[in-house]
Amino acid sequence: MGTTRRRRSRWVWTGAALAIAVVAVALPHLDVLVGGLMPAAQALVPLGAVGLVVLAVVPLIFRAWAAAAILVVGAVLAGLPTLTPLRADAGCVEGAPVTVVAFNAKFAGADPGLLAERIDRAHADIVVLVETDEAHIAAVLSERGLAEALPHRTRETSEGGVNGSVILSAFPLSDEEDIEGSVFDQVTAVAALPGGEEFRVAAVHPPPPIGQPADWRAGLRALEQWIRETPDERLIVAGDLNASYAHPAFRHLASTLRTAAEAAGPVPWPTWPEERPVPAFTAIDHVLARGAVPTAWDSFAVPGSDHRGVVGEWSVCAP
Repeated sequence: MGTTRRRRSRWVWTGAALAIAVVAVALPHLDVLVGGLMPAAQALVPLGAVGLVVLAVVPLIFRAWAAAAILVVGAVLAGLPTLTPLRADAGCVEGAPVTVVAFNAKFAGADPGLLAERIDRAHADIVVLVETDEAHIAAVLSERGLAEALPHRTRETSEGGVNGSVILSAFPLSDEEDIEGSVFDQVTAVAALPGGEEFRVAAVHPPPPIGQPADWRAGLRALEQWIRETPDERLIVAGDLNASYAHPAFRHLASTLRTAAEAAGPVPWPTWPEERPVPAFTAIDHVLARGAVPTAWDSFAVPGSDHRGVVGEWSVCAP
């Protein structure tokens, strides 16, 4: 009787493990919204993969070896799509170094002095700020000599500190235009390096999936289309994309780009949320590029924002 009960228990553990693993493996591949619940669940997949490994310890106690193995395999297969992709240089002849900082200032509420310190410490050539306004930009530029270090910028931002996006640059900017498709402002311009080479920079900010899932999907798709149609061989796309590699829509968008986070390895270091009871768990702030090779990546926190800023160092490919 005892042997039969143990065998039945192992079958129950195996069936439950298989059901959990199937859901976990499928989750990062489901391109559906379900009122924004699916993108929110996908953002938790990296944590869920770790949780499955921990959960696998429980059936081991009951000697349900198959169940434990299924949970571990499920964790690996679920976590793989969420990892930072490591891509080859594809024949790039490395040229000028460029450091890009991207930061969501959260309704222009991030401490301008500490933000300026982080920008100065990074020796940034390009700074992309979203959710900012003119008063906040002026306060940042008034610190640490940034007005002289970053003398070029894109147009004035929208009022209110919610929609505003700006590119601050050490290099002259030209050919400025807006990127359509988001409820937030998105702006792009061409930066001219001292040697005469050029690259296009885009400050991007698709809406979040919670509360406006249809706008989130439309914003990511519109940005993906813009990236594919923009003829510039050297392109840097930076900002708060409200999506990670756990989201299939973002993987499509970033499929032709490299991420500065490559330089930190395959583990996706989270950038949101900061200043919350829970630690940051999803990497939704990015510096992406084509025609450039990532050489370093870092992140930083500034009081007043629930996002971590990201620093991407690049070697721009020679023509």
